[in-house]
Amino acid sequence: MSIELKNAVKIITDAVTIISKRFPIKWEDITNKPAIPTIDVTDFYTKEEVDKILKASNQLISPDGAVWKPTIDNDGVVSWKKVMPNGQ
Repeated sequence: MSIELKNAVKIITDAVTIISKRFPIKWEDITNKPAIPTIDVTDFYTKEEVDKILKASNQLISPDGAVWKPTIDNDGVVSWKKVMPNGQ
């Protein structure tokens, strides 16, 4: 290996070592970083509200007031089951 090539390899190796010591990069060290937006959580649904919406949207109510819930089997067949008053 020529002296020039050995010097180039050393320079690259030293550069990689120096760069490696800089990781992990700290957010504070980054210049021209974008601002982190604030999120207004008042526009989001609570877990209870989501559960209520999902429950209501996945049911049918017959004219007599009976509630029907869908089920799907492994073949993709959807069937509707009447929900009994005790929740079964």
